[in-house]
Amino acid sequence: MGRASDNRIWRSVTVVITGLLVAGIGVFLAAEGLDNADKWASIMALFVAIAGLGLSAWGGFVANRGMARQRLHGSIVGGGVAQVRGARGSVHIGRTADDLPHPLASTAGAAPSGPTIDGGDQSVTNTWTAGPVRQVDDVGGDVDIDR
Repeated sequence: MGRASDNRIWRSVTVVITGLLVAGIGVFLAAEGLDNADKWASIMALFVAIAGLGLSAWGGFVANRGMARQRLHGSIVGGGVAQVRGARGSVHIGRTADDLPHPLASTAGAAPSGPTIDGGDQSVTNTWTAGPVRQVDDVGGDVDIDR
């Protein structure tokens, strides 16, 4: 089974369980009478609010954790640099003549202090490259870079 069908199964199971839970609570509250149902509903609302607060905090933590920076700093690269993040699909970055590794004879033993290329959360600083620097960020479809 594929990932998409697994997700559909879990969504269906979640919908069924949620529906049964809501129906059960409705039957319980109807059997309690109006005054007791009001008291029970207040108590349930407290726990739902606490659970919602916890899930909101957890969702924010997970969302921020996925946005880690991609950095290349203080390096000598004999070819090109490609930084890709968040692409939900296939990624193809073709090789060009500039991407092929070749010696950086003039930089042997030297500390990199080249130009800074900063794409926000993706950066290449104090780095010499013999090829191009390609930075691709959060893309909702396929990424295909050829020259």
